[in-house]
Amino acid sequence: TTLRFELAAPGHARLDVYNIRGQRVTTLLDGPRPAGEQEVAWNAAGLGSGVYLVRLSTSEGANTTKVVLLK
Repeated sequence: TTLRFELAAPGHARLDVYNIRGQRVTTLLDGPRPAGEQEVAWNAAGLGSGVYLVRLSTSEGANTTKVVLLK
């Protein structure tokens, strides 16, 4: 699965995936990124179908999005 997002300014970004209980299942990205559109691959092998929360954290704030994984 490919997750896409856009950064308004360059800087540190962290992209975490949580299960519906709020437990972090993986960190997809944790480091400096340039401004602009970004793509990160999420290999969800080993995870079951269901609802997950994807949280993008930057110096400008955080945004959480609900995603549904279907296998």
